[in-house]
Formats: sequence, structure tokens, C-alpha cells
Amino acid sequence: MPVVIVSGQRGGVGTTTVVSNLAAALQRAGEQTLSLDLHSDNQLCVNFGVDQELTTGWGQAVSSGKDWKQCAFQAVDGRRVLPFGDVPPYQYSQFREGLASSVTAMAASLSASDGDWLLVDMPVDRQQALCDNPTARIYEAIYALADISLYVINPDLACYRLLKQAALAGESLDTKQFYLINGLDTDSSLSMDIELLLQAEYSKQILPVSIHLDAAVPEAAAFMSAVNAYMPDSQASGDYHSLALWCIGHLSKGDADV
Repeated sequence: MPVVIVSGQRGGVGTTTVVSNLAAALQRAGEQTLSLDLHSDNQLCVNFGVDQELTTGWGQAVSSGKDWKQCAFQAVDGRRVLPFGDVPPYQYSQFREGLASSVTAMAASLSASDGDWLLVDMPVDRQQALCDNPTARIYEAIYALADISLYVINPDLACYRLLKQAALAGESLDTKQFYLINGLDTDSSLSMDIELLLQAEYSKQILPVSIHLDAAVPEAAAFMSAVNAYMPDSQASGDYHSLALWCIGHLSKGDADV
């Protein structure tokens, strides 16, 4: 199972939207997908048409001793999602105790399956990743399973400054990690200029595909749908199709090089 991890350079850059629409684009390209939500806010499943009032999810299963494999949902377009679920406050201590072993075992089990793509919606945790704590170790174990890691960035000054700070701190990406520009506004000179700047300074790390700012994306989310189903001729639908083809081609190239 190819594993793609999607996380943000900071919060609010659109990782959950990227995961749900990339899954839809891969499905449209003939690939089967399963998306795993590691965010406790449990928002990913809404983009798959799951009623947000449902509390079922792997987090709830871990805290109550149930089987997380029974918590997946399937969207009408064939995409599958494993939500985080709702963990009540009185069960949070049990959840924390079983978190490390449960999540790493779950991710390893899913990644070992044949065929399907595993897309992981990973929370932003740059500072915790530098600390010795259970959450950081879980993230490290999951990143080790990844075939592709996408760091979503917006073409704005906040993300650009964070990239420069990371470079000054000696942080760098390995050959499986890439930056994905999301929310490119062609009507904004600043947005376009920052994209050019990012492409020039991080040419080997920036994907050749950018996701444009498109009103069809939030409209599709409001209808609990993927953008390629809601408005297939939209700019964003084409962008996600290109992203899916890039992922497929990148892994095919890697297999050919082995």
C-alpha cells in the first residue's frame, strides 16, 4: 500500500481539504484509497459525506477497547475514510495510555496491505517533534512508513517566513518529502510573486503542481463532496487530477529505480 502523509507547514493551510480531494482524484484515476484522520477535531470524515454527529472512529475505539478496523466509512465515490472519532473527556486517559502502541500498529497494519493508497491527514506538530514524548515518537514511526510526505504551504508571507526559519535552524527535507503550494491566487500579485520566490529558492523541493484558489473547493466541502464530483471542470479539479498523476508517476519511477 503506497503511503502519502499530508501535513501543514502551519495550521490552516488546507491539509484536510488536500487529503479528501487527492483521494477523490486518485479514485478517479483508478486507484483505491483509504484516508486516515489523526486530527482530534475529526473534520476529515465530513468531506467524505459522513454525518459529523456520528462519534465512531479509531480514537474512540482505542479508548473503549474496540476494534478500530470496524470504524471505516465509504463515500459514494468509493473513497474510504477512517475518522478520528469522538473521545469523551472521561476516556481520555485510557486513550493516551494506548495511543502509541495503537496508532503505530494501526498504521503499520494498513501500510502492509496490498493495493490501496493510504493517505494520512497529519496534525502540525513542529515543536513537539523536537521533544522526547509519546506523540513525537508516534509521528516519527508513521513518517518512517511514508512513500511520499507532502508539506502543504500557502503562497503567503507567513509560510515563507516559516520556511526561512526552518532553513536557518538546519531543517531540510529528504528525498521523499515535498512542499505543495495550496491556495494560489492568480488575481493577487503578492500570491503570484511568493509562488515564484518559492519555486526559485526551493526548486528541488516544491512540487510542479500547485493547487489554485478556487471557490468550487469550499462549495464542494459545504455539500460534503469532493471538488471533482461537485464541479469537474473547475481549476482545482484539474489541479488535484495533476497531483494524483504526479503521485502515481513518482512512485512508479521509484519502483523502476529499485
